[in-house]
Amino acid sequence: MQNNPSVLSIFNTDSILSSNKEQVLRIFASFLAVVILLAGCATTATVTEKHDLEEKEFELELSPYESIGFYMSVGDPLKALELFEAAYSENPDSAETKILHSSLLLTVGQLDEARSALNEVLSEDPGNLNALSNMSFLEGMAGNTVAQKEQLNLILDVDSENAEALSYLGEIFLTEKKYDKAEDVFKKSIDFDEDNIVARVGYGNLLLRDKFYEESALQFDHVVETNPDYSFAYSDRSKARAGLNDASGAIADLTKAIELNGEYYWNYVDRGKLFIFVNDNEGAFNDFSRAIEIDPDFFYAYVYRAGINQGKNNIDAAVSDYNRVIQLRPDYYYAYEPLSIMEYMNGNYARASELFEKTSENFPEDPAYILLTGISKYADGDKEGGIDIFKTAMNDLSSESYFYDIARMFSEPGYDSYLVSKLTRETQKPLKARVLFYVATYYKLQGNLRLANTYFFEVADAKIYGMFETDLAEYELRQSGILDF
Repeated sequence: MQNNPSVLSIFNTDSILSSNKEQVLRIFASFLAVVILLAGCATTATVTEKHDLEEKEFELELSPYESIGFYMSVGDPLKALELFEAAYSENPDSAETKILHSSLLLTVGQLDEARSALNEVLSEDPGNLNALSNMSFLEGMAGNTVAQKEQLNLILDVDSENAEALSYLGEIFLTEKKYDKAEDVFKKSIDFDEDNIVARVGYGNLLLRDKFYEESALQFDHVVETNPDYSFAYSDRSKARAGLNDASGAIADLTKAIELNGEYYWNYVDRGKLFIFVNDNEGAFNDFSRAIEIDPDFFYAYVYRAGINQGKNNIDAAVSDYNRVIQLRPDYYYAYEPLSIMEYMNGNYARASELFEKTSENFPEDPAYILLTGISKYADGDKEGGIDIFKTAMNDLSSESYFYDIARMFSEPGYDSYLVSKLTRETQKPLKARVLFYVATYYKLQGNLRLANTYFFEVADAKIYGMFETDLAEYELRQSGILDF
């Protein structure tokens, strides 16, 4: 815990402020609620009761508009649109009818048709707030941020205290990283409507960004109290709680968010990272696996599951996950080092050589990777290819460095004696252990397993964890039967 001043450090800092996609999801959830309300308020349902001697039955007779509200509430907007258009001919010229029609069209992604319906209304009534609101949402869905801002400003010209327009404008300022402007309009929105979800969540995330965790949690508390079924309030509050080092509270919030929205990828990823933080690797593994089920084509959960597999020495499973990572994201450089090491452990030396070379390109400041590129070639039977790599490396390395000595040992017979003698005078334990791993590997490749294992044991016994040479040394000792873990 001392090395983790805040549990929040386990989260990707980019996720504190919502991605564009997530912001659209949040606003769309609020928008759907309005559509359901509009559709459900047209008339009042009539319930007739039938009685007989043995049972009581209820028949619910819904008007077309109430049927629309019902199908929206159960998540079938296409059915709602179908019912609406069946009843549309009864009063097609009403502005309210056209606005509701545009709302339904927006929920099913028919943007051009929605724009046409809204333009009809706005041509007759340019200040119609409901039409302007739908048009702003349409422009947002279409990715037309400039046009969306214009629509929101038109709303504010008519009604300067319109909390909804202010909150959506704040969302745009967030995506543009204009944080001061976002804060200003979110606060105004809350002043005019203290229950505005978008403003509360947006302002809460701004407070998160500035590490005002208690104040941020209060914003999300309000959303939870007023909208207990809104899953994002819990997932966002989990970050505030993590910032307060309340890992159990953060996990509880994410668990509730998952209960409300079991198909949202990031809730599982974030809870999985928290499980790692509290040493619940099984819970973390299950969450990352569930995230992968939800979106098998996104790389992030594979990275963490691979790390868990690697920690449990499930090498084949870890290799599979890391291979999937670089298949999905070839530019995710951090996957190459562990994958190259595990392929080396598996004896897939040709593949390991390719991966170490790629790692060296990504992290040229560490000469170990180019040396392991040559060692892997050497181990794969391409001794000359390996020696060529060592000789090239020597041209780029200081002759005073141990890495130069290692490259020279592999390419110049007899140099190992000089290097071993030099290491007897080395007082820096981590450096000595690291270099000894390469000496041990050299003797292994020369067939001198007794001497190789002596040095591998010295590396392992130094217990310099976090250094991959330690992991490789322990692996070699397990393969020789000297270690049994």
